[in-house]
Amino acid sequence: MIAGAADYNDAALRESWPTLCDVTLDFGQPDLGRLLAVWRSQAGESGIPPRQAMSPRVLKPFLRDVALYERLAGNDGGRRYRVRLMGTGFAQIVGDMTGKFVDEAVPAEFLPRWHAALDATLAARVPLRFLGREDTNHMAFLTGEFFSAPLAADDGQLNLVLSAARFSGRQPWEEVEAETRKKLGL
Repeated sequence: MIAGAADYNDAALRESWPTLCDVTLDFGQPDLGRLLAVWRSQAGESGIPPRQAMSPRVLKPFLRDVALYERLAGNDGGRRYRVRLMGTGFAQIVGDMTGKFVDEAVPAEFLPRWHAALDATLAARVPLRFLGREDTNHMAFLTGEFFSAPLAADDGQLNLVLSAARFSGRQPWEEVEAETRKKLGL
């Protein structure tokens, strides 16, 4: 399992994934920066918001672009992620996965990358910014910017990931990657 942003970036380089994790949280999309502010405002003393604090009312301006993932134990003792919610904007790009397990909805060649991003978010215990080429649904001409943050479940377990995505075709992945690597000193 991936233990945070540095592990994620190491795996991305090693596996040639067109993606990076950026801990600076310097979002280019203003809505993702606003979502980060909402997450922080709901975090409270524990530092991680409970799922109930991130209600549909609180998330209303972002619902179109969010997804909520739940980590569960798999039959083999490993982990699986179920998509609890996926907004229509997110679903237009990657396909509607609401109610499905990620390993049932994402092509096998992209599954390690999806799991790694979700694992990194839970391991980091803080919000992360991801950038990546959208390969999942044959839309490699799009680059995505992602907000990804942990949430505490009703029972207190840290097993939920709130994500939001914005996609653009304005700049090819190779340019986004070069700029981000330079900015992060990678």
